[in-house]
Amino acid sequence: MRTTTAAAISTAVAAFMVTGCSQAKGLASCEDEIKATNRFLVQNGTVRLNNVADLAKTLRQIDRTGKLPTKYITIDDAKRLGWSGRDSETLWGLKPTNQKWIGGDVYRNGSLPARVQWYSADLDVEGGYRSSKRLIYSPQSRQRFVSPDRYQHFVELERCK
Repeated sequence: MRTTTAAAISTAVAAFMVTGCSQAKGLASCEDEIKATNRFLVQNGTVRLNNVADLAKTLRQIDRTGKLPTKYITIDDAKRLGWSGRDSETLWGLKPTNQKWIGGDVYRNGSLPARVQWYSADLDVEGGYRSSKRLIYSPQSRQRFVSPDRYQHFVELERCK
């Protein structure tokens, strides 16, 4: 786990490429990696990730299939189904978007490696309202970042199983 701001992500990426290539059998469980990330977030005065089991399941799904779980829909898809896109409106107020979370939208940041396409996904959705927590991932890369504060800071999740 590493922390970084948007401007320092490329340094974290380079460090990951050197240290993050361990064999899968030596990896920590995703639950343990998320718990370690939570300890780091709390020690640094940041909000923790609430739903450890859900994020672990999502990480494994992306690693296995390259896709988010089916509960995720893009912002454009949600809007086509009638969601306004306003933070004050629950995604769950409409039958077509009930129980859905926002995810799968392209995420662009000049500090991330350009050789892969990055995406974002909401974390810790409550009652259909989006939180400030996001997962940044790429199906082509094993790198995963969480942002507890809408892309102001990033913590890199180590590979996990």
